Amino acid sequence: MAYSRSSCKAMEYRSFGHTGRTVSVFTLGGMRFLHVWDQPAEVLPDDSLENAFQVIVTAIEAGCNLIETAQGYPKSEGLIGHALRHLPPRMRGRYQLMGKGLITDPPGAMRDNLELTLRRLGVSRLDFYAVHGINTAADYQKTFAPQGCLAVLEQARAEGLIGHLGFSSHAPLPLMLQTLSTAAFDFFNVHYYALQSGNWPALALAAALGMGVLIISPNDKGGMLYQPSARLQRLTAPLHPVNYNERWLLAHPEVHTLSLGLSDPAQMAIHLQSLTPQPWWGAAERAAERRLQAAVQGSGLERCRIHCQRCLPCPEKIDIPELLRLLKLAVCYDMVEFGRYRYGNMQPDNRWVPGAKGVACNRCGECLPRCPEGLAIPDRMLEVHNLLTGDERDDP
Repeated sequence: MAYSRSSCKAMEYRSFGHTGRTVSVFTLGGMRFLHVWDQPAEVLPDDSLENAFQVIVTAIEAGCNLIETAQGYPKSEGLIGHALRHLPPRMRGRYQLMGKGLITDPPGAMRDNLELTLRRLGVSRLDFYAVHGINTAADYQKTFAPQGCLAVLEQARAEGLIGHLGFSSHAPLPLMLQTLSTAAFDFFNVHYYALQSGNWPALALAAALGMGVLIISPNDKGGMLYQPSARLQRLTAPLHPVNYNERWLLAHPEVHTLSLGLSDPAQMAIHLQSLTPQPWWGAAERAAERRLQAAVQGSGLERCRIHCQRCLPCPEKIDIPELLRLLKLAVCYDMVEFGRYRYGNMQPDNRWVPGAKGVACNRCGECLPRCPEGLAIPDRMLEVHNLLTGDERDDP
């Protein structure tokens, strides 16, 4: 893969798979502009408009050439469209746009959603458009049915409304691999981080297929790294955990761009610090990695390979590997707040953060003979529940 260095604040660029497009290694994600979450849907407050404008200007000036949004992000499309209309002439043509549309039922509504996005953004064409969240078997069926969402978007692409089609996924790994294996898409948006690498087989397959790869939310869902624990900071020093994670990701040639959900223009500075020195993975990064690995030793969790998946399926719908990962982060790196954040969002049938709570374990024992390391999984499920909720439950 060819890499080039911009004259603009050391930004790096990578070829986005077989799309023929070049993208900056940092994408501006449009999910977290200030104030947009707690206002009525029809309101775009003046301070939010100004904030979105300043964030976009700062990102473009820093060399970011891809702006990503989604119809499911409250008011994001409207904020971005307003900001783009007011950009100075020197910035026009210096960015590409990626939209995402939720899977619709009926599938024809996907076309309506796409056209609404185009109107909000004030453009006649999107460079990239993704099916937002092929997360379940039902999502897969609705996407790939003969007259499904993918067929609707392929028609829109034939009409020139879309340049390249992709998908994002929060699915279990087997469903991600199934979706990738269709070879129906040009790019893939996925969760993959230094502290959550279980989706590696999906990245490897995407690379083999020549797809562009965008990493979703590397620093928040990657561990709430903007507010790291003191222990995690010591382990990655002299690198900030944000910089350690981003350099770990960018050391992977399979990764092309990281989506940064900036809510304030000043936040761009810490990401630019990730771009130097080269190579990406040097002595400081290797030393931090060794300290992170050493911190796990003696916890009883070092034997779990987290995403070997052999403990699944659980009859109670517990995502055992994810709960073991959250337990490891909390115990070994003092990332308790992050664990509570993710654990608190988990529900058995949640399309985005699936999984029952650890307290749902009924000690049936189905997972025990499948675990190659012989872990006492039922005990660990209760442990993670007690630690991340403060709700001291005894064994059921």
